[in-house]
Amino acid sequence: MNHWILIVTAAGANVALNLFLKKGGQGLDTANIGALILSILGSAWMWMAVISAGLLLTAFVTAIRVYSLSLTYTAVTALAMVSLTVIDALVQQEAIGIGRSLGLGLIVTGLLVTAIASSSA
Repeated sequence: MNHWILIVTAAGANVALNLFLKKGGQGLDTANIGALILSILGSAWMWMAVISAGLLLTAFVTAIRVYSLSLTYTAVTALAMVSLTVIDALVQQEAIGIGRSLGLGLIVTGLLVTAIASSSA
């Protein structure tokens, strides 16, 4: 299987995991530890987060078995960071200023340089 398919799958699962945890966390009962545990176990959002975590782990471990850990980790993290920022801007109408845009551009540029350097080595 192409390692970039695994990397994109892992990044997508990472994004889903974080979104599900955020949504699930908003509905938790934090009155006491028992109520918290029961609300976690009863939350469909938290179960979707668990499934996403399983997919992330599976895709990531498979990717690092066939490709370098340094590029795989960098790619998964960078893609997830950029994707989460864009999704948050679209869904939550969060403004992305010039500084943040430049930072995201640097992340993407760093990923491209890392990928090109890894493929030519």
